Amino acid sequence: MLSITKCYIDFVNKILKQGKETYKDSNHHLVESLGNFYIIDDPLDLKFKAKYENYTTAMMLNDIKSGKFDIDGCPIKSDALYEYVKSFENSSDQGFVYTYPNRVLAHFNIDQFDVMKERILNATGSNRAVAITYDPKLDADREDIPCLQFLQCLVRNNELTIHCLFRSNDIFGAFYSNMFFIAYIGLKMKEEVNKELLGKKLNFGGIHYHSTSGHIYNTDLKAARTLISNNK
Repeated sequence: MLSITKCYIDFVNKILKQGKETYKDSNHHLVESLGNFYIIDDPLDLKFKAKYENYTTAMMLNDIKSGKFDIDGCPIKSDALYEYVKSFENSSDQGFVYTYPNRVLAHFNIDQFDVMKERILNATGSNRAVAITYDPKLDADREDIPCLQFLQCLVRNNELTIHCLFRSNDIFGAFYSNMFFIAYIGLKMKEEVNKELLGKKLNFGGIHYHSTSGHIYNTDLKAARTLISNNK
């Protein structure tokens, strides 16, 4: 089974060893891996799938705040990670160009999380429980557009998994917090569906992660190598 922590270390190490140097633009020199995919089936390192049946979003936030998921050399730790993950409950854009909670919960004048939930409740095996973040009209000429583009919740064999697609992902600086954020959404979906689901309740089966470009910026390479050295 693969946890977010193990996946993070593996992904950073993979890019350091196998990544190709490239330029995103004149100001961003980076090392990149294209076409990335991971199944993170034990995101919170509970060791046993059955433990996710009774594991809640509140428990997850408490574990994050306690420092359980802190890694030596990772740029984001307990309090900052807690605030980032908890931000899913705030649908405001908070004055930023965009936020993922705003794009999912309010930006298109519809709560896409609720739409996904209703899709699952209406047809548990539905492939239509999706949410998008890209706004073609607004983002067409913007420099800063969402890196996370797409979310989908799928239920198979009474297990809910959340699938995500990143057009671009800063693996050293952002991947770790991104995955906890997405795990929180999946765990919350399991909770909300189970409140209304008749019969056998769903378990949470983790994250299926896809990214077109996973990269580490040249300015972070030294810190990324320290991360790997500290976590051998």
